[in-house]
Amino acid sequence: MAGLLDRLRFGRRLAAATRGQLEIAVLRSGLDAGLFEALKEPKGPAELADALELELDLSAAWLRAAHAHGLLDLREGKYRPSAYVDWLHEGADAAGARAMVGQVTLSYTPTLARLPSLLKGEERPVFGQDREEAIRVAEGSRVTEKVAFRALHRIPGVSAARRILDIGCGAGSYLAELLGRTRDALGTGVEVDPAVAERARQRLRVTEVSRRAQIVEGDFLEVDLPRDAFDLVLLNNNLHYFDAEDRPRLLARAYESLAASGVLAIQTPSISDSATARAMGARATMATFDLFLRSHANLHGLPLLDELDAELRAVGFQKLGRRPIVPGGMALYVWARKGREP
Repeated sequence: MAGLLDRLRFGRRLAAATRGQLEIAVLRSGLDAGLFEALKEPKGPAELADALELELDLSAAWLRAAHAHGLLDLREGKYRPSAYVDWLHEGADAAGARAMVGQVTLSYTPTLARLPSLLKGEERPVFGQDREEAIRVAEGSRVTEKVAFRALHRIPGVSAARRILDIGCGAGSYLAELLGRTRDALGTGVEVDPAVAERARQRLRVTEVSRRAQIVEGDFLEVDLPRDAFDLVLLNNNLHYFDAEDRPRLLARAYESLAASGVLAIQTPSISDSATARAMGARATMATFDLFLRSHANLHGLPLLDELDAELRAVGFQKLGRRPIVPGGMALYVWARKGREP
């Protein structure tokens, strides 16, 4: 019996050592080759090979692998995408979800493969030099936008905001959402990347909010902005671009930009040790993301929430709060209101 248990334990460990990477590889190949799209109408191996002019043996092997990983359902000899793949492929969050898959295979895996050399002092790569990588990360962050909007509007003071500043506004989706909800609101986005700033202008240009929004190109710590002017200041998924020296300056500048009783809303992932985080696998995911960030010369780790609270209080904020976006710390808002606590 002991020998059987040892073999079972070894088999489980062997499978676990590669399962995640192999599933991602099978998933991405199916997305890139249009296999899931072709299987919206269920097909067997020969039908799939004929429909896409594929090698029959490889088509059959891919179908078996995708089914084994739970990516396909099989009924009466025909395969179709699982509910999970349907969400990835054509759900409301599909573009962001697919970008996240690309991040894992094209960004995380090669970067972390260099970790043995990086640990010994090899020069760390600069994130963003590969334009496609930067776009994938930006697109991947959009997967949480819908639930983030709901969480944002539950923060006290956000729904009443009429003057909005979005620091690192990206493609302008948060400005478009907030200005679209409130017809007399005005918005300013600050974006350091010229190409991304132009994408934000283009996105806003085709909406009815374009006359109430402006995009300022430059570094938030350096651009000319009014003091005491905004009811809401946003920092969405970009705190890790600021090092320990710059972050207090960033928060102080945000505080100065806010009008009395204005709100700063910081969206960030965090590494949580809660039971929910462990059960969901979120702790491992976010700890690996933190490792990926620190493996770059121009990125910094995820914030420790207690340290962030202390930094907010140090620049003058007194009323603080948190609003979960995704359970387990994968995304949350840390918010702070300017002015004295009642």
